[in-house]
Amino acid sequence: MNFKPHKKVLTDLKNLIGKLDSASFSKKNKMLFGASIGEHFRHIIEFYSCCLSQSKENKVNYDLRERNKQLELDIPKGIDTINHILKTLEQLKEKDDQMLVFNNYIKEKDYDSKCGLQSSFFRELNYCMDHCIHHQSLIKIALLEQELIYLADDNFGVAFSTQNYRKGCVS
Repeated sequence: MNFKPHKKVLTDLKNLIGKLDSASFSKKNKMLFGASIGEHFRHIIEFYSCCLSQSKENKVNYDLRERNKQLELDIPKGIDTINHILKTLEQLKEKDDQMLVFNNYIKEKDYDSKCGLQSSFFRELNYCMDHCIHHQSLIKIALLEQELIYLADDNFGVAFSTQNYRKGCVS
């Protein structure tokens, strides 16, 4: 598996939050219905952390992730956490892929279900990367609202396939 794209999106995220001050990081943004950049950052990091930790038990359920509010307020802690994830990814090898069960819970008035699907660790890592890119695009909206869009690269929050399409590499 190619881990470079994971390293790219996480390093881009780390570099961006390193440019922000605490007020911008934790500001509630109207365009995001009151969510902050920090909240989206925390959400991204928790999905990666959840995948990495739960996969050791051959399962993953993002609904059961640890929610650490400190990550949405404390930029240095966030940078340390990304560095830890990057270090973990650096140590992974092809042989580290494994089958696992993906679970999630849906609980509504007329529908209560636990969904278990066969997946793999590397497939779930790729999901985390796609999820990261999606939330980066939301962070970009917050940067625009705060007039800080100049801090983000044009490709921040843009899927790799879209970047390739824009370059004319994919038809």
